[in-house]
Amino acid sequence: MQPDDVTGRVTELILPVLQAHDVELVETEFVRAGRRYILRLFLDKPGGISLEDCAYLSNLLGELIDVHDVIRHAYILEVSSPGLTRPIKKIEDFSRYAGRLVRITVRGGVGKRSLYRGELLGLDGETVKVKEGSRVYAIPVKDIARARLDIDL
Repeated sequence: MQPDDVTGRVTELILPVLQAHDVELVETEFVRAGRRYILRLFLDKPGGISLEDCAYLSNLLGELIDVHDVIRHAYILEVSSPGLTRPIKKIEDFSRYAGRLVRITVRGGVGKRSLYRGELLGLDGETVKVKEGSRVYAIPVKDIARARLDIDL
């Protein structure tokens, strides 16, 4: 089974459970590390997800995935928070995290730049606005390769 097939089937299976617990699925990864397979679920909820939440959901979701035989070989399930520099995957997250520091990588560069780091001003139609110092950049959503929250050190 291909990793995309696994992540798609896992996502479809666990989303109703996560929604019932008011938990957001930020990202799903299924990777091979040497001879082992690892399924990683990055979860969040309003106010942040705790270690206890991760442990509880790990048990609940692990049983659900096993009962439905989604992954037919041995694997390791890792359930965790996306962290302080969580990825921005959904279009609505560009509005949700307005005012926060972000790091955005674009495909092919916009105006010969490929990396923007600054205050996320939000979404304006099909563009994301980022303020770096006194300059505001409009980055087309279609050109964004990766976006994540950032921290100021």
